[in-house]
Amino acid sequence: MYIEVAAHRGNVAEYPENTILAYKSAYEIGADMIELDLHMTKDGEIVLIHDGDLARTADVSGKISELTLDEVLRADVGIKNGERFRGTRVPTLRQFCEFVANEDPAMQFNFEFKDYFSNGEERAKVCADKIIATVDSYGLWERSFVNSFDGRLLKYVEEKYDGRFRLHGFYPYSILGDTRPEKLYCACLWAYKNPDGTPAFEGVVNPKKDFDALIAQGVRPWVGASIRAIEDMKFAASLGAKLITSNEPAFMIAELEKAGLRVKE
Repeated sequence: MYIEVAAHRGNVAEYPENTILAYKSAYEIGADMIELDLHMTKDGEIVLIHDGDLARTADVSGKISELTLDEVLRADVGIKNGERFRGTRVPTLRQFCEFVANEDPAMQFNFEFKDYFSNGEERAKVCADKIIATVDSYGLWERSFVNSFDGRLLKYVEEKYDGRFRLHGFYPYSILGDTRPEKLYCACLWAYKNPDGTPAFEGVVNPKKDFDALIAQGVRPWVGASIRAIEDMKFAASLGAKLITSNEPAFMIAELEKAGLRVKE
């Protein structure tokens, strides 16, 4: 059995998230995939950052959608991780593609589209189309995924591009809203609650029925960063998990190797 490990926003255990430093480290530790987040600036440029605002990760605040690329690039997204990272900047999608073009061609990419229909349908479509065109120009889609919490956005990509892309969603599907694509390649199992607000299950691994439901539909079950202990990951693997997106990818890779869960056929 071989469980793939995706470095969540790069190797965030050691470097500022969604930066070239974090992505470079993902290669160095032997991750199988890099998960990264994308937003569009006021002037229509695609940048790699998780939040829609700079406040949490940078030395300044401001909504990405209300800032120009030059304004975003002036922000320091390293200093909050320590003095040695001072001066680290938000990468553009094109910078990322230029970087990975010269790295190991086996690396996969999970592009999470963060501009949702709820923030403006036309804007979300323009952002998605720009991301797709840029990644296409570097020939990276054969080893990449389109990821979003917005089912309407995934449906738009599926229909406009005739099912060309491997789509990544979330389970339960209600997370995606009232609309979802016809076919998902994979779905990340997510914690959820009962109608009365109590947890639907104990621990951090979804119940077997959730894994079974995805597998029955031909959707690959993936698990997320809430799983940190190797015993939980071993249990998830026994239920059918194929990949973990981890905030501690080096640790998870080492532990999976020791458990015999990184053995290629």
